[in-house]
Amino acid sequence: MQFKNLVAALAIAGLATAQTPAAAPTKGSAHINMADIDATISFEKVATGVNVTVTVAKGLTTALQVLPSGFQYHIHEKPVGPNNNCTATGGHQNPTKVNYNTAPCDPKNLASCEVGDLAGKHGNLNGTADGKVASFSYIDTQITFDGDNSIVGRSVVIHNNVTRIACADIVTGAATGGNNTTGGGNTGGDKDKSSATKLAGSLVLSSMVALMMFAF
Repeated sequence: MQFKNLVAALAIAGLATAQTPAAAPTKGSAHINMADIDATISFEKVATGVNVTVTVAKGLTTALQVLPSGFQYHIHEKPVGPNNNCTATGGHQNPTKVNYNTAPCDPKNLASCEVGDLAGKHGNLNGTADGKVASFSYIDTQITFDGDNSIVGRSVVIHNNVTRIACADIVTGAATGGNNTTGGGNTGGDKDKSSATKLAGSLVLSSMVALMMFAF
């Protein structure tokens, strides 16, 4: 009887392991490397929100820039499509359904801004003669790594006026910092960890159930 109770307990433990959700990531980045543009947008959870660091190594030149105000960049709803298809990323991340056509984003009133409108809230990327933009950082209080405002599984797109000129997936977890601009790649290293954990739990559960069948 004690053996049967032990097996039952282990089976319950295996089921719990299989059903335990993985913790949300706390870091991520989008490395854009296409159309002669090399830029990295990094994200890290902090106490007051998410720290965003933008670095442009090349490509955003004043010769390329259409608007005097610079290049816009946003978090988009979906990952990059095959063959660097920036159109496949869908619209801006906008869970609150803000109507951007009614009024532009007001950084002093975040309710007027799309969650993914990083340029609207924190300023455009100003082109330079050599295409490099010095690294800068800011805290965004809207984006998160979980919930409705999560950036996991999304992408970053750079616009020149309304044209999408470059994009990359936001990669989180163990794969953070990797270049992912071909679409269909890993947009969340922690998702892989979660799947592996669930698989391991399922295998444990299956083994325990099999033992129970022989025991009884």
